[in-house]
Amino acid sequence: TAYNPQQLNASGGTGPYSFTVVSGLPGGMSLSSAGVLSGTPTVKGAFRITVMATDALGSQGCLVYALSVL
Repeated sequence: TAYNPQQLNASGGTGPYSFTVVSGLPGGMSLSSAGVLSGTPTVKGAFRITVMATDALGSQGCLVYALSVL
């Protein structure tokens, strides 16, 4: 089943922001540089996805998201 696309957001820096996955994204899923998480997972389980946001001045921050695929 396709995952309902989710928009990730960043704050506290200078926009625009660029997003990249550091680790943990399950197969079949993707994260656009604009921060939209979408796709159709190919495996089930609990995942910890580490995402890095980079602002227009090069400052970076990471956050870990939890994703359960049933």
